[in-house]
Amino acid sequence: MSAACKKSKTQQLKERWENGELDCGAMTPEFIKGLSPRELGMLGELITIDYYNERGYTLLEQGYRCTEGEADLVLLDELDDVVVMAEVKTRRVALDCSTRVFPEEAVDAQKQRRYRRIASCYLMEHYPLKAIRFDAVGVTIRGGHIAEIEHQYNAFDWQVS
Repeated sequence: MSAACKKSKTQQLKERWENGELDCGAMTPEFIKGLSPRELGMLGELITIDYYNERGYTLLEQGYRCTEGEADLVLLDELDDVVVMAEVKTRRVALDCSTRVFPEEAVDAQKQRRYRRIASCYLMEHYPLKAIRFDAVGVTIRGGHIAEIEHQYNAFDWQVS
């Protein structure tokens, strides 16, 4: 079996994105519709990485894993000197759909508790850190060509309200 066949579809998607092979022409409605939930999530993360990069953030880790779970993105906000743990939620809708979608609202209280535990692991592994911030990012892909991003900066904190 060739190396290309051994790669998962999500790995192939990530490589195509990083090589600039996925542009608006390649992301047709049929292409987006054919993505599995995992692949759609990976595409949302890749779009979000570009979004953060354009704003001066540095990606530290994608898919950070520990015993408590996984953080989608770990970034450095050099301006505020803070590590950002971002949870990315991605949804797809038809281009002609006028309904507003809020994927970032899926970062519920349970997910927030898990992120706090994941952040504790990250903090212990990377001590000392000045601060950790939690962001929630919603990516809505409309018709394959349009990606709408809703960035909830400091979406929740260490304290449970």
